[in-house]
Amino acid sequence: MSKIAIYYKKPTSETIRFAARELKRCLEIMTDESLDIHPCTTFPDNNKPAIWIGEPSDFNNIIPSNNLDDEILVTQNYGVCMITGSNPRSVLYAVYELLEKFGARWIGPGKEGEYLPKAKLDNITKIDVHHHASYRHRGVCIEGAPSIKHTLDMIDWMAKKRMNTFLLQFKTSIFFWRKWYSHSYNERFMKPVDIDESVSLEMDDQVIKALEKRGLILHRVGHGWTAESIGIKGIGWDRFDGEVTPQQKALMAEINGERGLFHGIPINTELCYSNNQAFEGLVNHVVEYANEHKEIDCLHFWLSDAPNNFCECPECRKLSQSDHYVKLVKAVSKKLKEINIKTRIVFLCYTNTLSAPVTEKIEIDVDNVVFMFAPISRCYIHHLTYKDCESGEKADGWELNKIQPPHTNEAFVEILRKWQKRYDGDSFIFDYYLWRPLHDYLNPLGLARIIHKDMQDLMQLGLNGHVSCQVLRCFYPVGLVMDAMAETLWDRGVQFSDIVNENLKAIFTDEADIVLNYLEELNKILSPESGHVGTLRSGNAERINSLIAILDKWEPYISSLSDSKNSYNLMHYHKLLRFRALSSFHEAKGEKEKASAYIDMMIDYLKRTERRTHRYLDTWMEMHTVGRA
Repeated sequence: MSKIAIYYKKPTSETIRFAARELKRCLEIMTDESLDIHPCTTFPDNNKPAIWIGEPSDFNNIIPSNNLDDEILVTQNYGVCMITGSNPRSVLYAVYELLEKFGARWIGPGKEGEYLPKAKLDNITKIDVHHHASYRHRGVCIEGAPSIKHTLDMIDWMAKKRMNTFLLQFKTSIFFWRKWYSHSYNERFMKPVDIDESVSLEMDDQVIKALEKRGLILHRVGHGWTAESIGIKGIGWDRFDGEVTPQQKALMAEINGERGLFHGIPINTELCYSNNQAFEGLVNHVVEYANEHKEIDCLHFWLSDAPNNFCECPECRKLSQSDHYVKLVKAVSKKLKEINIKTRIVFLCYTNTLSAPVTEKIEIDVDNVVFMFAPISRCYIHHLTYKDCESGEKADGWELNKIQPPHTNEAFVEILRKWQKRYDGDSFIFDYYLWRPLHDYLNPLGLARIIHKDMQDLMQLGLNGHVSCQVLRCFYPVGLVMDAMAETLWDRGVQFSDIVNENLKAIFTDEADIVLNYLEELNKILSPESGHVGTLRSGNAERINSLIAILDKWEPYISSLSDSKNSYNLMHYHKLLRFRALSSFHEAKGEKEKASAYIDMMIDYLKRTERRTHRYLDTWMEMHTVGRA
């Protein structure tokens, strides 16, 4: 019998049971002591040291229950450590927060990413924590080329870092699963595996079960509704090779006097929303899907994924794109309420709907919707509220199908403010830091700093969190970017220096300060002195040559590192960055053949080393970023 036992009341949720098992597992590793778990009908009153885990109702509602917002409490009462939270996932968060107070760190995905130092079990009775999450929405959206294991490991990491939301794109995420399992970009790594829709749905279900186990929030779909509602598959950006019927074509947007698929891609095609058959068909399709999938907490109802493709027929011209969209959203909201479906609908400001609606407004009684702000073409060199990130670009007033999305942040903040005049309810930003910018700039410290500042500023922007459209393997060469995101969404008061120091010390121990100096030197040159693109894309040969000089300077230190799992990614990054820098340098000088040759060497290096890097780096996305996948 151990000195301290873990108790939870039965019956209880799967998430509470999982929280107890996780606490036992980690504490046993850290303390070298054995702990027992005891389900009970009432907590024991025997004056013995113990750990009690449960929901607020198990502790006389010591904190309020709340399914949407996360609050955690770890408190002590006469030798009993009581762990609770505002909902089951918050209880799990409280366990992980307690373990962090013990010294645990979650530096990457999977068990390999756990740092569990030795500690004394008796110290558990000295820990008190009480925290409300700074933001409601703290999530990730599937992108890139993940395997099911990559995805499950990411969900596990997210729970440890108190992130609460995962978005599976489309009705099935086959488009992303196939990228990994076909492995067409690097067949030397693994043999292709065919993924059909049934297998893809099984993988989706594994993800959903992992979320349910941890009490996390399931978001689903996004694009594809416009195609699916008229009987055409919309589960990726593939061209349609079937035959479009006259009845389907009649419901599609008219552009330049013709109706049809936009550039042959179903999910990039809008409908004729003044056509009642198209309008009602789309609304009913979304409602029917929500009714059939009540496990979904938030259903994303987006229109097409292409700009300047809205219907130009005389009737559609009578309303703006965003007015048409808001009418659709309100119709879906109303019908879901009529049949008592609790699923919330997520609608967005993006491409065709950058301009706020003119005549339509979402009033307070439409309380089952969430607004999503998606500034995909923004600048990632500057933080979102940086006043001087502007170039005089328009933020409104474009003619139909002549939208030119801005590339500077001041214009995007103006766009957001105009939308907020038409809807001021629950909302979050949907941003793309860890999609292409992560791979394009190769500046982990600089991007982490931008993310930290942006997450801090969400509150002043009137946004209640962030769902990140990103690759799931983004811990390369270290996990600073994900740490900055997760930590600041949980606690916007956290200092950036603390995030960096905790992360690097857990990975590099005594070498952490040296690695930080290395990353800081690179950040100073990878971040441009002016403009809105990173140094590698700047075309500035002199500045890129300075980057190469810094890499040369640090080469002896990087070469001296041991070939351990903690050092390998840094060594790999150094070499990868050199290939990119040399290619960019010759590109800037107009030496295209030399530039291409260095990219060829980089691609070969990525392929040869994927077996060691695939848990942390999305090789497909890195290749895609330079046009080779």
